[in-house]
Amino acid sequence: MTEQLKLIKNETATQKVGGDDRQTTDEDREAAVSALSTAISSWYVRKDSKYFAVDRLNVKLSKDDVQHACLIRIKEEYGKMYCEPAILKDVFRRTFEAKHFDREQAIPVWSGGMVCRPRHDDRYVWRNGTVEVNTWKKPAYRDEKDVKADFGLAGHFLDVFFTRDEERKKFLDWLSWSLQNEDDKPAWAPLLYSETKGSGKSTLCKLVARLFGEENTLVQNSVEKLTGRFNMPVLTSKLVISEEVNLKGGSSQGNALKTYITETATVSERKGVDAEKVKQFCCFLFTTNHLPLWIEAADRRYYLIEVDHDGHASGQNALEFSGIVGGLHEFMQDDRKIAALYRALMERKQSPGFNARTLNVVDDATPLMRRVHGASEATRKTLLRECLAERGIHALPEQDIVKIVKGDLDGNISSTKHLMSELGWWKDKVKWGGCDYVRAIWVEKGYCADRGKLKGPDGFEENLAEHFGMATDVRLAFD
Repeated sequence: MTEQLKLIKNETATQKVGGDDRQTTDEDREAAVSALSTAISSWYVRKDSKYFAVDRLNVKLSKDDVQHACLIRIKEEYGKMYCEPAILKDVFRRTFEAKHFDREQAIPVWSGGMVCRPRHDDRYVWRNGTVEVNTWKKPAYRDEKDVKADFGLAGHFLDVFFTRDEERKKFLDWLSWSLQNEDDKPAWAPLLYSETKGSGKSTLCKLVARLFGEENTLVQNSVEKLTGRFNMPVLTSKLVISEEVNLKGGSSQGNALKTYITETATVSERKGVDAEKVKQFCCFLFTTNHLPLWIEAADRRYYLIEVDHDGHASGQNALEFSGIVGGLHEFMQDDRKIAALYRALMERKQSPGFNARTLNVVDDATPLMRRVHGASEATRKTLLRECLAERGIHALPEQDIVKIVKGDLDGNISSTKHLMSELGWWKDKVKWGGCDYVRAIWVEKGYCADRGKLKGPDGFEENLAEHFGMATDVRLAFD
């Protein structure tokens, strides 16, 4: 709101039309027309002779509908003085009909675009005479004055919630960096896991949403909707929270999440509007009660934290923790306390070695990460060993191994050598199938390739090309 508009609103209570206190002058009228025109122009955009409220861009309105809505809103926010017919007539002419160069005094033409521009206080991003609507809003608590940095009760909650100091520090590094660099985004996301319910994961999510602004936060617990075709609401949010995440390894939803977390430019789509590439600044925060074995080994996109304090719903300190959570909910209702917490996070320096762009899955690994990554690798190795043995496969071209590991087992190409070596296989380069150049193959221990033949124990001998033909059966076994 402009300073002129604030002044006029403050004067509304003491000024009256018709001479009760003083006569309304031409200057008064022009000031009112200008201020109200600016206000209406910030409330609505226009496109194809239809109007859209900037907070509900999916609903088309007629000019008559908008003007009726404006009358009610003007009366509620500015009082009767500004409902004088002559003033309203000039306001509506200036904002809806007149063609002039003052873009703050006319409802702008909407390009159909939506963008999230953190720290950009204007609701519009102008481009070639049209506007994109900025979905980001400055949280109201940030207007609090004379606030000192203080974690308050939130600090006590975090001390209890995180049972390992390194995990608490890493989470606060992520949170403070994301707030300090709000017009940027980290390339990894915390994932909070607990076997038990009532551990405070949702409460922590609400606290984080309060800091970023609830109006800038999307809470979407359906992974299908989160990663679906019409993803514009996701990519025009600053913070995205998804609870009870439970995916399948290699699923399309999991791959979409990877893109959202790491990429700064992503294809986005709204119903009835062509897909477009948008710049996005999303931070992601996930929770789950399911052990996330769908996360592949060495995945750098998720920082896994096990919430295992004894204050959960059935824990021995449940009553004490419940009191802390209740107090934190009251804490979150106080703008000044949230402002103090925000200031503390804005002043916080990240730990040495912190990197918002990537996770070091060795140095940064939590006990849960080692558990999940180890289980993922062990599962892949077991599946591959059993399938190869069942099919009687003793040698495979490397290109087929790569397809199996990456496509069927959802592993990394770089893990192929490690995985096959652990199975006791060795790498060789041979000619087969009539080709006059060598190609890489993997051979089981005890077997060897010689002159187009695969030879092994107990007089085993088989045409190499025919043996490789069974690779199709190996891949089918994973479908």
